[in-house]
Amino acid sequence: MTDELLRKIRELCNHPWKRNLLFQDRIKWNKLWASIDTIEDSQLAINFYLKLPDFDSTNGGYLYIYGLMQALNIQQDAISNMNNALSNIDIEFQNEYPSLYEIREHRNNSIGHPTKRGNDKSFHFISRGTIGKIKYTLASFFPKSGGVTKFEEINTLECIRVQGEILNNILQRAMEKLQSEFENHRTKFKGQRLSALIIDGFHYEFSKLYENIGKNYPLVEMDFNLIRDAYEKIKNGIIERYFSLDSSPGINSVIQTLDYLFKRLEKDLIKNKIEDEFELMTFVDALKFHFKELQEMVIDLQSVNLILQLKHQE
Repeated sequence: MTDELLRKIRELCNHPWKRNLLFQDRIKWNKLWASIDTIEDSQLAINFYLKLPDFDSTNGGYLYIYGLMQALNIQQDAISNMNNALSNIDIEFQNEYPSLYEIREHRNNSIGHPTKRGNDKSFHFISRGTIGKIKYTLASFFPKSGGVTKFEEINTLECIRVQGEILNNILQRAMEKLQSEFENHRTKFKGQRLSALIIDGFHYEFSKLYENIGKNYPLVEMDFNLIRDAYEKIKNGIIERYFSLDSSPGINSVIQTLDYLFKRLEKDLIKNKIEDEFELMTFVDALKFHFKELQEMVIDLQSVNLILQLKHQE
């Protein structure tokens, strides 16, 4: 299993478009990241097993076999839960991936529930003298059904190889699905840059707000509405593209501040202008400052998205 596939999945899930959509369901959000971490962590255990020298039952063999079979099972559970978090679909190992299901059964019989399977239907143990790095023999008894006692050779290295190949294919499909969703979302807004809504920083319009402080400028409401309309389009555009105002650190805080400033200035400068010019000056200064701050955040957000887009085209 390649680290590169998991890296790409991590990046796509951390893209503001996907991250904010996932974060709306905290159960799925936490399930996703716990699953991805566990896929990687269990692979570390499997990789360590592959580096071990040969062993037998007297020098750690049971511990190594127990650990490996559990790691394989945990990894399968993790990739199924990742799939569920991303697409609401659990993997049906028995029907979809019988080879993986066989590995799960090896684990259950060998180290999961060896002393009782299926309401006393079968009993199992690992033959001590057969334990080695490459394989071991599992003895199985079926007294309830009268089935024939079975001695099955479990090739651990083959289990690792088969699982690695299949899980790699599952991860590849998950990454390609995320990439396709990302491209479809990006295409939807192609050529519609949020920063283009800010015309030269609205320097002229802001100058008219200042002008209205000391005297009555007749078109101040029109200029105020031009700034506010652009702001609302930017705010709605962020939500439409990324499903949340938390697209990047600080955006939501700036939005809340601007909402308050627009509300105050509409009341105290546009509708019923107060006499305190210093207070009005302070509010217009704050509006201009945070409006520019939002503009810079939008540009930064677009730059991050472009970088991610280019990285996934490599």
